[in-house]
Amino acid sequence: MRNSKDFADSWDVVVVGGGVIGLAIAREIGRRGMSVVVLERGKMGEEASHAAAGMLAPQSEADRADEFFRLQCASRDLYPTFAEELREETGQDIELDQTGTLYLAFTDEDEEELEKRFIWQTRAGLQVERLTAENARLLEPALSPHLRFALKFPLDWQVENRRLVSALVASLKHYRVGRWEGVAAMSLRVEANRVTGVETSHGFLGAGKVVLAAGAWTSRLPFSHTSEEPAGGGARPQHPLIEPVRGQMLCFGPRPSFLQLFRHGHVIYTPRGYVVPRRGGRLLVGATTESVGF
Repeated sequence: MRNSKDFADSWDVVVVGGGVIGLAIAREIGRRGMSVVVLERGKMGEEASHAAAGMLAPQSEADRADEFFRLQCASRDLYPTFAEELREETGQDIELDQTGTLYLAFTDEDEEELEKRFIWQTRAGLQVERLTAENARLLEPALSPHLRFALKFPLDWQVENRRLVSALVASLKHYRVGRWEGVAAMSLRVEANRVTGVETSHGFLGAGKVVLAAGAWTSRLPFSHTSEEPAGGGARPQHPLIEPVRGQMLCFGPRPSFLQLFRHGHVIYTPRGYVVPRRGGRLLVGATTESVGF
């Protein structure tokens, strides 16, 4: 556990969860001059943020332009500035790759799905290109001869997620953000229908605001209500419903031959999986999805 204040002190903001989202939120809060601490039951960035493929691909995966999709696109579009800020603050390169993503169609079902995606995204004014199989192979010659056509999403990028975690952790020092590892959040204390802090494995931590960024575990953090009720009643805090999905992928390399295989470095996406070429010759291939609970 690393402190910049005593554990018993109250903070402006407590962030529960030390993955990419929690770390990025804490960094921004720290930049704005508030006192903030990140609680992580294990080590920073060692859960999903460590195992992810690092794709920033809202357009490749979206079926409609809802509010969540617009939030994803806005987040992705911040990455060039975000990456440069982290480099200036820490000297670390998060390997933001802006080559783009190719989404491939091999079957009738693939063609139908991609045509729908192309139509609605074009009408929405989003950047997407429809490529013949021949033109797609000009970009990545190793693509299958059975390819029918492809969509190119030039703004769907990738980042080296483990480097991103490392840079964010280093950036927190720059803004004097508290980082407490090995501290588990046990429950959220609620007084007068307002969350006032976090009960942890090391004791109570008071907070003006609490941010839940615990990924799949967010819904499992219970509330600890006091008997005090506000005048006039009011709605009690509730969790969002979040379910875990287990995924597995393969990591090959590094091998120089992979750099030749995907010579231009596009992320390759299909309805049945993806290939993410990384700098230095590593290749990520995934992924399974299993709804198996915790």
